[in-house]
Amino acid sequence: MGRPAVGMLLLLVLVAGGCRGGGPLAATRPASTAAPAGSRIGVVDLDRVARTHPRWPELEALNKKLAEVEGQRAAPPQIPPAVQARLEAQLRAQGKKLEAQFRQEMQALQERQGARLARYVAELRAEQSGKLKRLRAQLDAELRAALETRARTLRTELRQYELQVNEEYRFPIANLRLKADVIGVETEEELRRITGELVRVLNERDVKVRARAEVMDVVLQDFQKAREAEASARLSRAQREAEAEINRLAEAKRRELEAEVRRRSQAKQRDFQARVNAFRRQLLGIGQGQLAAAQRRFVEGLRQREQQLLAERAALEEQRTRLQDAILADVKIEVAAIAAAKGFDVVLTRYLSNPGGEDFTADVLARMQR
Repeated sequence: MGRPAVGMLLLLVLVAGGCRGGGPLAATRPASTAAPAGSRIGVVDLDRVARTHPRWPELEALNKKLAEVEGQRAAPPQIPPAVQARLEAQLRAQGKKLEAQFRQEMQALQERQGARLARYVAELRAEQSGKLKRLRAQLDAELRAALETRARTLRTELRQYELQVNEEYRFPIANLRLKADVIGVETEEELRRITGELVRVLNERDVKVRARAEVMDVVLQDFQKAREAEASARLSRAQREAEAEINRLAEAKRRELEAEVRRRSQAKQRDFQARVNAFRRQLLGIGQGQLAAAQRRFVEGLRQREQQLLAERAALEEQRTRLQDAILADVKIEVAAIAAAKGFDVVLTRYLSNPGGEDFTADVLARMQR
């Protein structure tokens, strides 16, 4: 990938990291990305860099104002005291009911996520166990083949040595037998001497062959021990690597599921608050006959107040969006400049993971703080 593509890839990655939502730059769910082969990959912590921007305090101030507006929306003015106690009791009862439902749903969600994690880890362990089983079978086959090859080689060497020794002793043994059987001896004493010498020579020959066979047995045993130790080391290393891989993947899955639980919890909390507010508005709409006019004015005031707060929130959100875009634009300029200088083909934010990336957040921070 050519260097001119840096700006396009940087823009796409930074947009994926996004500068939207309330508070810090909104994070997408961590994901793994694959870059083209041979690409140089840079990684920058977008949120951390943005927090050093000179206008970041303005963004925090806007977020604080938005939180205050939301707080005002969540806490409307007091209703007329004549019906306040009764309506508050109904509202508390409904709130407790909705809260119990919320807790039950969250408990069920956490249990489902825990079961998902357990199944995922079990699948990982089954997969790694299969790999280790296949590796063990492969190592056993390799060990048997190596031992058979080595044993054949040693047997061949032993046979050659035995032939060599037999050839070495063939003439001495033949001479002694010739003296005893063909030429003959004059005395019984000489016959015993020749016979004893023949036995000694035969034993000496056999001892040499047995000694070489014992040496070769030791050589084969040492070879077997060395190959078994090597196979055991490979298997142990594979087991450690498999366990480390299981732990790494399980931890990543756990973080993913926890992030999902947090997102769904926040969504359910918003739904819970919306349902409570809807019920409150419903109670306010019921009213009492004698206070109908007062309640109508009260409800109209709430509506106007709500519209005003919504308009204020929209204006603040628009200001925040413009400010976030300005901060992100400045950050992208600095990141693109450093990425081009360092020769990166792809730049990822912290919200996208790539184990081969080079973190140059510190360089961007230094440039931002100048």
